[in-house]
Formats: sequence, C-alpha cells, structure tokens
Amino acid sequence: MGSQPGGHLGGQPQGVPYPQPPQQPQYPQPQMSPSAAKYLSAFGQGSTWRSALIPAGLALLVGIIVSIIVAALLTSMGDFTDLAEETGFNTDGISYALPFVLLAMSLFGSGVFRFNVQAGDMGQATGSFFASGAPLLITIIVIGVLWWFTKRSELKSPSPNRGVTWIRIGITTLSMALVLLLLQLIFAARFSITESGGMIDLEFSAVTVRSFFLPLLAVFITSICARIAGHFKGSEAIGAPFLRWLVPPILVTWTHLIVATLALSVVAIFIIPLSFDMPWQTIPALFINVGLILTLLVHLGGVSASAQGDMMGYDSGGFSESLTIFSREAPGQLWIGLLAVVAAILVATLVATVTRRPYWTIPGEDKQQWATAWKIPLAFCAIWGLLSVLAVPLRIHLEGSAAAASMFDGFGTARAGVGPLAWSFLLFALWGVVIEVLSRTLGPRLVLTIPAIAKFFAGRAVHPHWGQALGMSEPRHPLIHPDAVAGRGPGVGMTAAGAGAAAGAAGAGAAGAAFGAQPGPSAPTPGSAATPGTDSAGYANVPQSGAPTHADPGSYPSSGATYPMPAHPGGSPNGAYAVAGSPPPPGTAPAQPFNKKKATLVGVISGSAVLAIIAALIVVTQVNGNTFSPEAAVEKYFSELSDGDAEGALKMADVDVPSEQRQLLTNDVLSAAKALPKDVTVEDAEINGNSATVTATYDVGGSKGTTNFSLHKAGKKALFFDDWRLQAPELFYLSVETPGLNKVKINGIDIETSQSGLALPAFPGMYTIGLSEETDLVSADEIETRAFFAEEGDSEGYEPALLAAQPTDAFRTEVNKQVKTLIDSCAKKTVAQPDGCPFGSYSAESYDATNLKWSISSYPTATVGDPSGEGYFDPEESTGPNGGPAWPISTESTGEAFLTGKYDSYFDESETFDDTVTFSVDGTAEIVDGKVVINIEGDPYGF
Repeated sequence: MGSQPGGHLGGQPQGVPYPQPPQQPQYPQPQMSPSAAKYLSAFGQGSTWRSALIPAGLALLVGIIVSIIVAALLTSMGDFTDLAEETGFNTDGISYALPFVLLAMSLFGSGVFRFNVQAGDMGQATGSFFASGAPLLITIIVIGVLWWFTKRSELKSPSPNRGVTWIRIGITTLSMALVLLLLQLIFAARFSITESGGMIDLEFSAVTVRSFFLPLLAVFITSICARIAGHFKGSEAIGAPFLRWLVPPILVTWTHLIVATLALSVVAIFIIPLSFDMPWQTIPALFINVGLILTLLVHLGGVSASAQGDMMGYDSGGFSESLTIFSREAPGQLWIGLLAVVAAILVATLVATVTRRPYWTIPGEDKQQWATAWKIPLAFCAIWGLLSVLAVPLRIHLEGSAAAASMFDGFGTARAGVGPLAWSFLLFALWGVVIEVLSRTLGPRLVLTIPAIAKFFAGRAVHPHWGQALGMSEPRHPLIHPDAVAGRGPGVGMTAAGAGAAAGAAGAGAAGAAFGAQPGPSAPTPGSAATPGTDSAGYANVPQSGAPTHADPGSYPSSGATYPMPAHPGGSPNGAYAVAGSPPPPGTAPAQPFNKKKATLVGVISGSAVLAIIAALIVVTQVNGNTFSPEAAVEKYFSELSDGDAEGALKMADVDVPSEQRQLLTNDVLSAAKALPKDVTVEDAEINGNSATVTATYDVGGSKGTTNFSLHKAGKKALFFDDWRLQAPELFYLSVETPGLNKVKINGIDIETSQSGLALPAFPGMYTIGLSEETDLVSADEIETRAFFAEEGDSEGYEPALLAAQPTDAFRTEVNKQVKTLIDSCAKKTVAQPDGCPFGSYSAESYDATNLKWSISSYPTATVGDPSGEGYFDPEESTGPNGGPAWPISTESTGEAFLTGKYDSYFDESETFDDTVTFSVDGTAEIVDGKVVINIEGDPYGF
C-alpha cells in the first residue's frame, strides 16, 4: 500500500480502477458426500503426508545436528574428563546420549540419571537424578525450523478443509514426538560398574514422562500456529476465526520480548565466562537463557535460587536467595540494561500504534477508545507467565530409596533450582500498560516520524488505515490485521477481499482488497472454471483455473471507496471506516510527524537524560556496593590494621577492653609488628535485613586466619549510601611467660608483666618480645608470636609463648662466689648445726660433742636456673624474698665438710670426735638493685 501523490491518508487518486483481488487455486469438490469419507480421502493423499512429515523431519534433523555440536563442546571441557576419571563412568555412552537429552530438554522435557546399587550384604539401593531446563538456543532452532517449513508447506499446498488441517497437525505432532521418544530410547547410555563384589547399574537418558508429553504439546502448538500462518484462511483454517484478534497484542508482546532478549543475549556471551567463571564451551547452551534472565531482571523482576535436602551427603542447608536489579549482589552494570528496555518499549509502542485504528479516522469522540486497553497488558502477563513456567526455570531433583539414603550418608530426596520470582510476570503487565499509554498518545507521531521501523517490526499486521501512510503493499499471507476481514454470513467463509467485491457490486467499491486479503467466495472471478461456493467444512471453494495474479501492490481503492469493517465503537453507523480520501471528521486531524530538528533536539536531550540517570544509578549502585557495602567495611577495617593504624581500627569498631589492658592496642606497638594482616580475602556477605555476616581470610607472617565479622546497618549516608557499622570483633589475648622478668619489650615498647607473665588483647600481627633492657647478669633470645582474631575454641590447647631469660656466666660466677663466701662463714661456726648453712652434723649432736671445728674439704659447684635451660620451676617462685626477679640455685657437684671435736665416753674419759659431711646448696638467686642476692636453704644434716 504505497502512498500516492496528493492523496489523503488511505486515499487514492480519482479514477484509478481497483484491481480484481487475487484468486487462490480451487480445490476439487469431494466425490463422497459423507464428511468422514472426505477426510479419509484427504488423509490418504500423498500431499497431506508430505506436508505433515517433511517439516517434522527437518526440525528433528537440524535439532540433532545442533544438539551434537553443543554436546561435543560440553564434553570437551576438562571437568567432564576429570569426572569420568574419578568415577569410572563410561563417558562414550554419556557423549552419545547427551545430544538427545539436550534435544528433549530443548522441547521442555527433562533428563534423568538413574542408578541401581547392589552391595551384597548391604542390600539394594535405587535412586534417580532429574534435571530440567531448556537450552534455548536449541529450542529456538528446532521450533523455528518446524514453524518455518510447516508454514511454507501450507502456503505451497493449503489444506482443502479444516479436517485435513487438523489431520496434518496431528501427523506432524505424533510423528515428531514418537520419533523423538524412539531416539531417546535407542541412544540412552546404560552401563554397569562392578567393584568389591558389588554392582552399580547406571542409565543416562531423557526417557521420562515429561520428555514425552511436553515436547508433544510444544510441537502441537507450533504446528497449529504454523498452519494458521501458512493457510490463506488464517485461523479459520482450524475453525477458530476469533484467534485472529490475538495477533496484534501478541505481536506487540513478542516484538518487545525479542528486541530486549536479543540485545541482552549478546551481552550474556561476554558475561558468562567472566562473571560466572565458566568455560567458554558452555556459552552456546546458556547465553540465550542468561539473556532471558537478564531481561527479567532489567524489567524490575527477579530470580531466586533455592535448595532443600541433602545431596550425596552434602547438606544444602535449605537456603533460598533472591536477586533483583536492586539487590546489593546485582552488578551495577546491570542498570545499563535499561537501555535495552527503552529500545524494546519504543519498538513495541510503534507496533502497538500501527496495529490499531488511528483515532483521527473515527468520527466524533471515541468514548470507548480505552475499552481494549487491557489486551496488551494481558498478552504481556500471559506470555511472560508461560516463559516463567517453561523457559526460565532450571530444576534439579534428586530422590532415592531408604537404602540409598543410608548407603550414601544422608542421600535422600533433595531439590535445587533457579527460577523467576512468583510475582515477576505481573510486572510485565505494568510494562504492557506503559506501552498501551504511549501508543495512544505519542505513538502516532512517532510512527510518522520513523515509519520504516514501524513497518519493519509490525509486518503485515498493520491496520488498513495505516497501510498507505507506511507504504505497505498488499499482504500475501493470512497474518493480517483482523479489522481487514469483513463480516461473514452464516456458514460462509468470507475474506476481506470477498467482502470488498460484494461491497463493490453494491456500489461501495472494492475496498476490502486494499489490505490484500485473500479472495472469498462472494464474487466470481471472470474466467474462472467454476462458480464459487462453500464446502461442508466452511471453506470457500475458489476457482481452480483462470485466476488472475496478485493485484499490483501500487494500486489502491479509488476515492470514495469505503473500508468495510466490523462496526467500531463510535464509528460510522454502517460500520464502515471513514471514506478514503475524504477530509477527517470535525474536530480531528491526522497525526503529524515530529519536527525533525525539534525531534532531534528532544531525542538528544532525552537520551542524555536517560544516560545520565542510568549513569547516576550505576554510580550509586557501584559506590554503594564497593564503598559502602558490608564487605567494604571489613576491607577498610583490615586496611587500617595493615597500615598499623590501631587507633583507626578502634574508631571503626571499638573493643570492650579496660583501659589498663590496652597496652598493645596502640599505633606504636601495632605499626612496629614484624608482620601485619595481608592477602585479605573477603567473601560475599550474608545479609538478613539490617544485619550482615562477612567471612574474611587473611595472612599473618605465613599463617592463615579466618574470622566471621558481624555488621549492622545504621542508616544512610548522603541519602543514598548504606551505613554499615562493624561490631567489635573478639580480640586474641597475647600470652607470654616471662620468668624472672618484671618488664619486657613488645615490638620495642616496654610492657610491665604480672607474676612474670602477661596476657593482653592484641590485634592480628606478629609480635617480637625481648628483654626490657640489656644487663650483664641476664640474657634472653627474642621470641616471635602471632596473634589472630579470636574464634570460639581458639584458646583450647593453646600454649603461651615463653621468653626464657637465662643467667649469664657473670651471674653464675657471682652466685658461686657468694655460695663459697657463705660456706666459709658457716665453717667458722662451732656448732653442729650452723643456722642458714647448707651443712650440719647429726652425729656431733647425738654425741653432744664439744670443741667443734669445721673445715671445708671441697666446695660444691652451684648452677643457676633449670639445668634444661627452661627458666624457673614454678611461676609463683619467680620473685625472690627481696621482691626481685629470681632464678633457682641447684647443685651441679656436691661439697664436703670435715668436723672435729671432743666428747665424753662411757667411762668419763674424753675422746676425739670427727665426722665427714657431704652437702649441696639449694635456693634462689635474685637481682636486687642490679646486684645478685642469694638465698640458700639450710640443710644442717647434709641431706
């Protein structure tokens, strides 16, 4: 329907004759009167079988080829080979079966992995692993090939009646479904594994109830749609003429869906290997599925991932998580997908506009112009609801017998999957409302501004009144606008062209052919071989021969012709559209295209505003996710610790520690640590309302630590950003034993000890502990000890570090010198038991000897500290009597003392007495005011 010079919208220059409508070949009248005999005759015709079987065979062939390619890519992954090596499965059998499993799943079937374990005395266990989820690339190819070739077959050889149409549909459906089932049975992978006296029978196939009935339904619906699209009677070919009224809203919905999903599927090609850490071989099987999910998300819908039950001993925990474009986990780049939404809405608005009658062609006020506004929202809701059930979900179902549950340690019924949130499809009804409103307001001007886009996407479903404006030629297939079909008499199948011919005979002109519908039975064609009539099925019998070819696409009804259409609310009394070429009704005027300069300016400004808004949303989302997220708060906390900024860490999360125990929580101590936390890995937060838990792993001097941090949301910062506050983590108590020392240096800072040891809270790091000051009497090697954040159970079995301060040689020499001096002073005493001395004589005391005199035969050798070099024996004795740090004194070699004297014998005679005593020295040596002071335990009997 090209535009004519000087003509009004839908008009035609005066005097141009309207060509005769094209005729279709006439089918021979059936020879048998009973309708059943006629259908049986048609059933036996070769054309019927060819028309039904060839599309199904081609669809199966192409589907198998594509499935083999996808399966070959999947089985070439290293993970598949590793799994085969670990389990011992026959990967060749799985490789042969996988294409047919994918083919069945592409038609919304399911795959199954069954096993039967016979383990001798342990009994028999059975189980099955079901998976469903359509690989949409294969789905589109199989359904598309079936639709295309079925349609072409129907165009080439139309069904002569409704019964034959349904026979062809039935043959296509049953043959394709049965052959697919047969292929699944033949190419199922079945094999056995025998080991340790047991046997495992395995089967991998698509032989399930779902894999028969859902593909059967998919093929059935596709065949119906294709037969309607290919037959010149359209939906009347199956006896459902009302279906043509579904074409405009469904076309709008599918146009929107295809534009948005196609754009985001291209994006998904790059997202899959980068964002999901998946091998590139999975891209063909998943990229359209991911594109569809992205389309769902950018339209403000959501998806959920859930799991319930145990799978082969791995407890799923029964988790359920949801993701929307507003979720913190959603990448900020997802907001760019709103550009695809804008583009899809623009295109869908154009299509919705040109598939309805323009408002300016209706005389007077159309009081019911919004009466049909529910159609597009309802189509959006229905189609997305169907996709939500069939195309989006991915489900895994695992079930087994009680014996399997026992044998595999918890294996039982389990479910996991990904699917749309239940309310998502309802949101698309709102998007349908947006498109409906735009198409009734800005739509006409947009169409006339960019008519080529509207013409391309709307195809032949353009309303007749838009035909000339868009330069549309006559349609040559039945998917035309329903308003182009005139009313029918009872039992007569009449197309628009037929009605137009009848109207022309009545003086109204041959307007119905303006939209190029197929010829009907009302007006015979000159030169035809027979007079048109109707058959018992309600189809028009069109003449077989002598039919003229299609009318010239450039020819249109003459001025003054009317478009005979069903009565429209608010329309003309006779139900016809306004006269083509006549001026518009009073008070109305055809829409005008936007001024190009203004449209460009408005487009640039609007586009810039949209980009600015999207950029702002992306920036807010990215900043909120990277700078103000729970993970960011934990990362910042570790950044403060890694910089040695203890005060900054305490500002972020103060700890519940008394001030007198904060000696190690200072910048001086922390910054001087030999190692601070590094290589920090922060996992994704688990958010529950205003609370969050973040797990972080970090390295301290080559040792790993893992800590769970708790955070709470305190509100917003700068109106847009979340304020996550870190709760104070529990600190590790750095415990060190310091025998004999009242003060030590930790990371170069003097710290006083308590009872020759310390236990103070510390931030994660490697701490160096040594003597507080250098001295000639005591030496100690510096020790290093690590501190981590405390976790429950960390203190169990923990051994505190030991700073073993040892006496020097000078200390030991001084101790032996003082021991010798003490022994010499004791030898000057004239009693059997000298006080404070390490020796004494029991014999002298029993003989009541007098004139006693001690002499030292040999001096003992004393050692200071534990001979093993581990410091002192008892921490409570590490302080001497004078309050100084003390070390034990022990005897390395004993000494010997000789005692002489007189005693009275039994006969009162004076006798000489002598006794040799072996003795040792024990006690402590302490440092008091920088000097050595010994304390010897008296042992007057030399024991």
